[in-house]
Amino acid sequence: MYPVPIYRELSGRGRKIQATMSHDKLPMKSLRLEALGDGIFAIAMTLMVLELKFPEVEMNTWQNLIHALDLVKYNFLCYFISFIVLGIMWFGHRVMFEYIGRSNRQFIYLGVLFYMVVCLVPFSTRLLAEHPLKWFSILIYGANLSMCNLTLYIQWNYGRRRKSLLEREITHEVNDIATFLFLISPVVYLIAIVFSFFVPLVSLFMFAVTPLIYILPNKIDKFLP
Repeated sequence: MYPVPIYRELSGRGRKIQATMSHDKLPMKSLRLEALGDGIFAIAMTLMVLELKFPEVEMNTWQNLIHALDLVKYNFLCYFISFIVLGIMWFGHRVMFEYIGRSNRQFIYLGVLFYMVVCLVPFSTRLLAEHPLKWFSILIYGANLSMCNLTLYIQWNYGRRRKSLLEREITHEVNDIATFLFLISPVVYLIAIVFSFFVPLVSLFMFAVTPLIYILPNKIDKFLP
């Protein structure tokens, strides 16, 4: 057995280490979560282009080429729309981590939920390409894109309310702009879904023009380099 003074000294050190461990928290930087998201976006965007199949051109004439292009026009339209939309979502995801630099268990799980619906975009894109004027394909595609926006908004809203996760202050102006950009698309997609039961071409047009809300200059630009 240890002599009493040494035992007391060791016990005191143990209590000190235990107290230090109970008060110290892991930094939990968000870099790993952001890297996971980058990989998922890259894979989802690549899968969409792999789904593009060009039909066989029977004869070496312009007429046959134009006929083949006509057969895949919706495939390429849906590809362009979805690729641009995913690029916009990745940009929003990227900006979010400029403000939220740390993570906790709940924030990570919300991120996983967002990535899960992002992974469905190649599926809903192919469905829309194969049935471009059917209400069910427009419904699934619009719901998929809406869930992408809404789940990312939920993650943003959770992170901004916890100061322990913030990398820099989120002003009311920044939050108002972000909230508008997160929620405007689901509203447009809901209207597009309603039109799918009557004039499905209008729905496709709405899917095509919605990215312009984000591509054209907007108020968030003044916070960027």
